[in-house]
Amino acid sequence: MPAVKTHTADLATRLVDEAGRLLSTEGAAALSLRRLAAATGTSTMAVYTLFGDKQGLLAAMYRAGFERLGGALEAAQADDDPLAALANLGLAYRATALANPHLYDLMFGHPVATFAPDAEAQRVADAAYRPLVEAVRRCLDAGALVGGDAERIAGYLWAVSHGMVSLELAGHFDGDEAARDAAYNDALVFSSVPFLP
Repeated sequence: MPAVKTHTADLATRLVDEAGRLLSTEGAAALSLRRLAAATGTSTMAVYTLFGDKQGLLAAMYRAGFERLGGALEAAQADDDPLAALANLGLAYRATALANPHLYDLMFGHPVATFAPDAEAQRVADAAYRPLVEAVRRCLDAGALVGGDAERIAGYLWAVSHGMVSLELAGHFDGDEAARDAAYNDALVFSSVPFLP
């Protein structure tokens, strides 16, 4: 029985990733359960069994993107130095977005006008943001950052990271990977300056 569950989980992941690729490269009109099944070499029935319908598939894609992001941020905050841990979160945010560009637009945009995350998907998205707030709170408690409310500071830092990543994914940064790395790292440093003691 565990092998069947693993196979089903693996298939669900493959379907989510392929659906994200179809959506990001060809648009919402190209994303049908029949086409997804054909592209992954499985049956339409398997897709319906796993997701129910197209809205269920989109919700699974949305959740998967935020689960991946939340897991990466949770792992990144392990550093004993609170400022280093905060910087690690910024790097993990970008790395996760670059590894999952096919899900990023659904997570933060509206590529499918009829899709709205359900309560469970929204819970997963909200939980993915908490490691950033906690990392900022650690910095405030340690005196490494000043300036008030952890939620407010986290929102500002997230806006900078998200803006840089969104511009990079849209192809607005010239140069090689090292130049893009440097630009992002500079943005992380500059965004923290107003809150340094």
